[in-house]
Amino acid sequence: MHAEEQVLSLLRMQKGYVSAKALAKEAGISISGISKRIRNLRKYGYNIESNNRLGYKLIAKTGLPVPWELAKVLNTHFLGKDKILYRLSAESTQKLAILLAEKKPSSEGIVIIADQQTGGRGRENRKWLSPSGGIWLSVILRPTTPASKITVLPFAVAIAVCEAIRETTHLNPKLRWPNDVMINGKKVAGVLIDLSMEADQINYAIIGIGINANVDSLALSSFLESHMKVTSICDELGYKISILELTRITLEHLEYHYLQLRDTIPHAIIEMWKNNSDILHHKVEVIGKHLTIKGIVEDVKDDGSLLVRTHDGRDINVVASEVRVRF
Repeated sequence: MHAEEQVLSLLRMQKGYVSAKALAKEAGISISGISKRIRNLRKYGYNIESNNRLGYKLIAKTGLPVPWELAKVLNTHFLGKDKILYRLSAESTQKLAILLAEKKPSSEGIVIIADQQTGGRGRENRKWLSPSGGIWLSVILRPTTPASKITVLPFAVAIAVCEAIRETTHLNPKLRWPNDVMINGKKVAGVLIDLSMEADQINYAIIGIGINANVDSLALSSFLESHMKVTSICDELGYKISILELTRITLEHLEYHYLQLRDTIPHAIIEMWKNNSDILHHKVEVIGKHLTIKGIVEDVKDDGSLLVRTHDGRDINVVASEVRVRF
């Protein structure tokens, strides 16, 4: 049991205050150790009242996805069952997950979560702002599906995030090619996937998910140079949501669609993605390294590529790794 979890368990057993001395005796640590654990629990979002004469009292539990709270409510078969790592601050959960995947071959399903990231990144190594109040997590997967199916994995993950936001908030998020989740035309979440492959063998896939949950989207926008507008769930709703609950539902949907991709054909995933998309039959500007294409989105093909019909009647397949799309 985690030291903080042990102290928390002792606090929960008491209806009133419990002294530091009593906590130290039950936990088998020093009184200064108790003070340290109390400080950490407060950082994790627990409301713990202190009284110089009486000791400590738990007032309210956290709404953050700390491992012991998330594990209690998470209804998955393997995702998060082996291990959930939580950091108050990390450079990048994606970087931590890659290091762990390289070191531990049996690491499938491990979830790494950070309250904030100092070096979060999006596609093409663009900076991803990750302040406290968002959901920033990475998951280690070891797909056994053929490499030909792996191009559809980002679409399955984006569907999971979209569904989780809809279920939690009753907002109406939409998907924008290739990996953005939008609300009212503004980006609220994104997906990043790092792959390790040898020939046709997939060693691991690191799923990165970033959701602007309880963050100030105006503050985020002031630091962004991107053309895309951003929003957050709390700005759309007008109140803050439970990050713990949204994290739980996101992971449950992620596992479901990951297993679905393993057992079904990519076409089913792509059709589901298109049913939740806001880009089909709209005008877009496809911006690549050496060219810019303007046209109308006709379809998303089973390999995940975008089919764009230009103004002169040409049909062009666009691959996500090569371009960005301006809506």
